[in-house]
Amino acid sequence: MGSMSSVELNYLVFRYLQESGFTHTAFAFGYEAGISKSPIDGNLVPPEALVKFVQKGVQYMEMEANLSNADIDVDEDFSFLQPLDLISKDVNELLKIVKDRKENQQEAVGKEVGRRHEGASMRVEEKDKDGKNMEKQDTERERGNDKDRVENDNKRLKKRHEDRNN
Repeated sequence: MGSMSSVELNYLVFRYLQESGFTHTAFAFGYEAGISKSPIDGNLVPPEALVKFVQKGVQYMEMEANLSNADIDVDEDFSFLQPLDLISKDVNELLKIVKDRKENQQEAVGKEVGRRHEGASMRVEEKDKDGKNMEKQDTERERGNDKDRVENDNKRLKKRHEDRNN
């Protein structure tokens, strides 16, 4: 993994200040940081480079916090953290937040499964007019609902991914 030098970081901050309209601050910072003596070709630095760099860093920290916790399955949705948490807390605190959220999510799922099981056991004895089992119909309906939930989740994740890339 490459590291960023202070000269490169200073140039990104300088460009950010210019692009954001802080011309006086950019001038003062550029003078103190020696930007005019910098070997960096400004034409090679894309617009909004600092903002994109910081956003990718936050995404990396978020993924690291979610994936480095051994108790969490990778196939499941990430527990997205707030940017302020990522900046202000260390990795151990982030891992605890992710673990706590995952436990709360699992408890909620467990309660929902318990409610479904109670309802299903009551419906086992009931039959509709044609003699078909109501539980079978409910299961088929739930499968359709699950399919809709998966499609909605995929759309939401795709939108979130697009929003983060913009």
